[in-house]
Amino acid sequence: MAAEPYSEEFIARYLLGDLPEEQQTEIEDRAFRDEGFLLDILAVESDLIDEYVRHELRDPQSRQFETHFLASAERRRKLELARALSTVFAEAEATKNEPRSAVLPTPATWWDSFAAFVRVLSPAAKFAMAAAVLLIVFGGSWLVLQTRRSRSELERIRAEQQAGHNDQQALEQQIASERSRSNDLAAQLQREKQEREQSEELVRQLERDRESRPQQSQQTFASLVLLPGVSRSGSVRPNLILPESARVVRLHVGIEPEEEYKSFRVELRTQAGQQVMTRNRLSAHQTHGGQTVSVTVPASMLGAGQYELTLKGMNDQGTLEDVGYYYFDVRKK
Repeated sequence: MAAEPYSEEFIARYLLGDLPEEQQTEIEDRAFRDEGFLLDILAVESDLIDEYVRHELRDPQSRQFETHFLASAERRRKLELARALSTVFAEAEATKNEPRSAVLPTPATWWDSFAAFVRVLSPAAKFAMAAAVLLIVFGGSWLVLQTRRSRSELERIRAEQQAGHNDQQALEQQIASERSRSNDLAAQLQREKQEREQSEELVRQLERDRESRPQQSQQTFASLVLLPGVSRSGSVRPNLILPESARVVRLHVGIEPEEEYKSFRVELRTQAGQQVMTRNRLSAHQTHGGQTVSVTVPASMLGAGQYELTLKGMNDQGTLEDVGYYYFDVRKK
């Protein structure tokens, strides 16, 4: 029957190199994460060493112990310590069973008991015991040092994993930001494409009008000057009179001298809020009356009624800011 996962038998097979590589890796990963599980592995490791010293391991475990388990210098030191302790206990047991010529007095303290125990040991046992004590002292110190190093290494690995996780989150945020920027650029390109198509259609319309009515060219254009400060509800608004022969309307939008922007955007809507047209990247030019932004609108887009023109400026950061609102009426002649 297969050993239960993470049982003592399963851990012993891991220590003897008797598990597939995938399960070996699984145990090592858990030992890094779980300090309690690491202590379980050390306990099973001590049991294997004791069984080997007492010659309780049988083939093939004995061969696996010698070829795989003892490949670690740390485990070989633990084995020497266990052998020294085993020698001391064996000598002590032999001395205890030897006949005594006289009954020793009962020691008064534990130190007297320990001293009496040491006195009755043979020289070889005393030497083995001293070696065992040295191994315990130095081995224990070495184990404490190794445990601290292992914990420091574990903390370093955890810190690196957390840093990698943070880097991954930052990369995902950067990817999301770039994707959003790409979508914004695509939308801007689409708007510019539509505006370019509108401009091209306007040019074609002008060409058709010029070819069909050359005799009326003097009546083809209509213009209107819009000044800031006219409110929507005001009773006096500029009037644009459109004759039937008008094909193009030229709107001249006045701006204040302090309005300094890289370029301007014009949005024209009806009184109901329906957008008529939009023009981007318009420049201001100086006239006798001040700075003006001019925009051309096909006359066919303008029906009789009230209109609102919104002027926006592009600042140095590439952001649009509202400059002003202009209102006028269109009348057909």
